[in-house]
Amino acid sequence: MPVSIKDILPESRESRLEENIATFVDMLRREGLPLGTTEMIDALKALGRVDLANRSEFKAALQTTLVKSYRDQAIFSRMFDHFFVPQEEHQRKSETAASYRQQLENLINQADSELQFKGESLQLSEKELQQYSSLSQQQRDSLQDFLQKTETGKNVESRFRPLLETVVKSHLRYCRTKKSSEQESFHNADGSGAGSFAGSEDQGLREKDIEAIRAADMPAAEQLLQKLSRKLAVKILRRRRTGPRSGTLDLRRSMRENMRFGGIIFKLKHKPKRRSKQQILLLCDVSASMKQYSTFVLHFLLGLQEVVRNLTCFSFSDDVENLTPGLKGRKDLQHILDRVIRQSQNWGGGTNLGRALSEMARKYPDLINAKTTVIVVSDTKTVSLDRSLKELEKLNERVKRVIWLNPLPLDQWPDYRSVNAISEIVEMWPCSTIGQLEEVLTGRL
Repeated sequence: MPVSIKDILPESRESRLEENIATFVDMLRREGLPLGTTEMIDALKALGRVDLANRSEFKAALQTTLVKSYRDQAIFSRMFDHFFVPQEEHQRKSETAASYRQQLENLINQADSELQFKGESLQLSEKELQQYSSLSQQQRDSLQDFLQKTETGKNVESRFRPLLETVVKSHLRYCRTKKSSEQESFHNADGSGAGSFAGSEDQGLREKDIEAIRAADMPAAEQLLQKLSRKLAVKILRRRRTGPRSGTLDLRRSMRENMRFGGIIFKLKHKPKRRSKQQILLLCDVSASMKQYSTFVLHFLLGLQEVVRNLTCFSFSDDVENLTPGLKGRKDLQHILDRVIRQSQNWGGGTNLGRALSEMARKYPDLINAKTTVIVVSDTKTVSLDRSLKELEKLNERVKRVIWLNPLPLDQWPDYRSVNAISEIVEMWPCSTIGQLEEVLTGRL
């Protein structure tokens, strides 16, 4: 939550300078700035030498100690203005936020009282209750009428509740999707589609289904992917630097080092720890239903080349194709779309996973080893499923791990035999939005 400069002055009894600076540094770190405890201590020391009531001096002290490159300057300025606000603006935002929270709580309580079955509230999340509150009065009346008629129907017992809740959730999801499509059509019709995500651009793109992201929003989506990949790169680098540097005990060197102590071991020597290079093999399904999902994952991983140098990319549908040579020097999303969609020989075809895996193992055996992490982007819809499962088992035995990113909605997974069968062999994660893509890869690379 934003704070006022006044709140952190030493004269204030409730001064929380260190706590607020730590929070601000954490916000910058989440935006991709490589900051740690050392930088935070330097910032606090610098603040001890300036007038905290002077906003310009306060900002200059933080900027000098926390900003390390020109490209980080814009991020710092934006986050500073957002976090450290003038007292009057801080008071106004606090009152507005409190009023909004109260209104939201009232809407949720009202929605909870209206959506009931046999006198008990339906098991809906706060997000779903908010979605219900955003419907028109006619839509809410229609849904209430449906619940009342269902409740008074013949042979309708309490055990019917789970099915009814599923129907209500599906209806709310349909209304949300329809409303989003109508808003996008309106923006595109009046020529303002490029600004359709103004104000909450990042959050909107994070939660929007990747397949629904249109050409007008591609520049904003590209910026978001670059920021997320940069954040992940910083996390990977920090994890490598702070990890243990010594390996197993070196008994021979330890004995030799302690000979001057008469054989009594005072100092232990360890073998240097060898850091294995991260090798990633990306296998993208570019059949008609998958091309855009695969392109976004490919773009995200290309942003990690600073820390993941051994990245090999393949596309597949009916056959497998090595995309790596053609992607060198192409970092923007449009070029990747051109390469993957327009030039790939596999684009728009049917999916034959078993054949693709077999061809890859035959043509590129040096890539299939115990150091390789394979990331598959596919909805699992393939011909010859049994053969595909056998080839996938072979691959899983030979590589470090296989991560399967599935863009199908979670509620549809039980409907597909391919999803159930493949998820028993490898770890499978939902990946229909940029937010899910970030969440999955952040904890597994």
